[in-house]
Amino acid sequence: MHAAMTSTPRGAMFYWNVDAAVGKNGQNQPLDVLFVSWCMYKLARWPDTSPELKQRLIEVGLTDSCNGRDGDRVVEGIKAVQQRLQLTLDGRVSSVPRGTASYAGRGGRSAYMIFYPLNAVIAQMHPQQWPRIDLMPDFAWRLKDQATAPFAW
Repeated sequence: MHAAMTSTPRGAMFYWNVDAAVGKNGQNQPLDVLFVSWCMYKLARWPDTSPELKQRLIEVGLTDSCNGRDGDRVVEGIKAVQQRLQLTLDGRVSSVPRGTASYAGRGGRSAYMIFYPLNAVIAQMHPQQWPRIDLMPDFAWRLKDQATAPFAW
């Protein structure tokens, strides 16, 4: 996982990205899987998340393991988020390629629509700490090196 920037109609936007695909047929690198599962963990605690989606995300838990097949709890959690966002249900979170990301909002041209809402929820839940996810409650501490790297100067 790593920090990234993209352009939006309102200007530059910071977001957290994975290094490789997570979920169905993904590379499922442990720290990337942990980050995605942490995002779903946080989304399950967001007040605006429906009870049905909350339950499905709670079932994912906090994990760094994903076998990349249907039925895996991370794959099924990603599908639940995709269903809620009315995206293609492929069970996969793809890395936004460096230097190619552009976000145009809902219905826009981005193929990476799942990542931006996950980042937005975390930012809205903890606006005082954003983008310092390492300062947020319930932070997955195994991500500390990646989460603090952009701010270590």
